Amino acid sequence: MNNNQFKSKGNTGLLFLAGIVTIVLAGSYFYLDYQVDSRANESMLSLVDEAHAQGVLLSYSSIEASPLNQTVEIVDLTVIGNELEPDVQLGKVVMKGFRWQDLTNEQNKFPLAMSIDIYNGELHLKKSMIDTNPNLQALARILGDTIPFTTNIMYKFNPELNLLNVSLKQAVEDNFSFDGKVLLGNMAWLTTLDQQQAQIPAKTMSAAMNSTLNKFSMTYQNKGIIEKIRADISSQTGQSTEQLTQNSIAQLEQLQLSSAQHWGPVFTPFIDEMIKFSNDPEQLKLDISPLKPLTSQDLLLGFLGGEANLIKLIEDAHLALEAN
Repeated sequence: MNNNQFKSKGNTGLLFLAGIVTIVLAGSYFYLDYQVDSRANESMLSLVDEAHAQGVLLSYSSIEASPLNQTVEIVDLTVIGNELEPDVQLGKVVMKGFRWQDLTNEQNKFPLAMSIDIYNGELHLKKSMIDTNPNLQALARILGDTIPFTTNIMYKFNPELNLLNVSLKQAVEDNFSFDGKVLLGNMAWLTTLDQQQAQIPAKTMSAAMNSTLNKFSMTYQNKGIIEKIRADISSQTGQSTEQLTQNSIAQLEQLQLSSAQHWGPVFTPFIDEMIKFSNDPEQLKLDISPLKPLTSQDLLLGFLGGEANLIKLIEDAHLALEAN
């Protein structure tokens, strides 16, 4: 046997072996994929039954779980409540970060990262709701009785530093959008949560109270909602939108004078930015960047401990507001 024949047979053997491995892996994946899909369907059917027992009609077109991509995708998820509750329709919900072990109940660990995307969402306000609620009547005049939206929720946990990064993006088509981010510390208690427990243990609750707010930011963008609100008020009062804008600015300027007399200059920069936004409503950005993380006690004392503590909290939080 010459070298070329040996190499040819050797290559053929390797290709044959690679083919066998590929078939085995593919078969294992499709079996696993089937098992995960079956488990996901079982979970959804159980959720549908539980919702029905609560008087809520829950339905969906399909659900698919992918162990390779660690995703669960639900199509046409619809929630129909009673006559005084809105209906919700979600064109597609994609959840990332699931492990197939979690879905098959072989493991029950806290996922270190996860995201939920909602595409083509719609909130439907029922006529029976609108007719009995003046606030909803105003909302329906401005946004309509069908409100389209998209949502993204994401978190990532760092187990070495016990830090949790959370972000939320929400957009209501042709109206507004906001993008929020928060960094939380001392979050190790999350890893002790057991999804099978009906109640959170007291020890875990105590640990949760030691969590800290390390950083926060939120950006709000006006996509037309301010103009729609002013147009609605204008039709109700007979005032022009220009008059309404000037009235808002005048009220803010009066508030600024009053706050300066009672609390000093601490609120002046924030009201300046609100005046700027009222005059030209494009974007508002709120930032909290404390020199050291804010504890739960800091927050509770600031909100419940009177004006002096609230002012101290604002100063310690390095709170900043910026328009446009």
